Amino acid sequence: MDELISYSIEEIKDKLENGEFPFSGTTKSGLAEFHFEKPACYAGVALHAGHKVREEVLPLLALSEKERFRDEDPYTDRFIGNFPIRVVARDSRFEYDLNRDRHRCIYERYVKKWKLKVWEEMPGEEARKISCEKYDEFYRLIDVLSGFLAKQNKHAVIFDMHSFCYQREKKITWQDDHRPEINIGTKAANRELFHQVISKITEGLSKTSIGGKNIRVAENEIFYGGSLSRRVSRNFFNQILVLSLEYKKIFMDELTGELYLGILDSLASDFRESVKRLFSTNFMSD
Repeated sequence: MDELISYSIEEIKDKLENGEFPFSGTTKSGLAEFHFEKPACYAGVALHAGHKVREEVLPLLALSEKERFRDEDPYTDRFIGNFPIRVVARDSRFEYDLNRDRHRCIYERYVKKWKLKVWEEMPGEEARKISCEKYDEFYRLIDVLSGFLAKQNKHAVIFDMHSFCYQREKKITWQDDHRPEINIGTKAANRELFHQVISKITEGLSKTSIGGKNIRVAENEIFYGGSLSRRVSRNFFNQILVLSLEYKKIFMDELTGELYLGILDSLASDFRESVKRLFSTNFMSD
């Protein structure tokens, strides 16, 4: 792939308003890449797919690269790889977490939920400032994206892609009664308005099977959505639905990092087919 050109947020906004499709690039800081191939009523965002950490921050982390990779959301960008509009973050959530509120986007020394020691030494004021500036740049991009979708469409959908670990809990198989294989977070959404969309995507994803075994899809069972869904819903409550999808990491060995390409391709293909069916009718314009 050719090296992507970097654009300021203002330049991205201008190109969208002028209808200059297709165009791809990165934000000025390089924290995210974006692809605007053609106007559409939906977009994909993979904000935890990134793995990069700034050189001055990396020595401060207590986690190894392998440990970071386990709790990031690798390969989630592949689910939206054919979307006409998509944004993929390049930086690791362990430098700053884009799906947390800004004042909490840099983890404390320990994350009790994951039983992880994140930092050997906490970043100083200047390092934190730079990370927060990158956080701000990302959400300026999301604001531009959301504004474009709202201007072009009566209603639109943003697919907010994530994945979650299960082997940490020493689960022998990926199927268990504890958690679903796909969770759809919709807590911040206007569910009264978008209930039909939520039902259709849930129904479509429930047809997915792995090795002849059906997966289970749930809504708001383990994840409700984070800062991205709250921000977009707050600003465009009656126009844009954010579906925050968490896939159980059955497509990889989360402890070794080994990818099960066949399973990933199957999950991603079924997801894209569900999205295709969702927009095969014009019910979004009702």
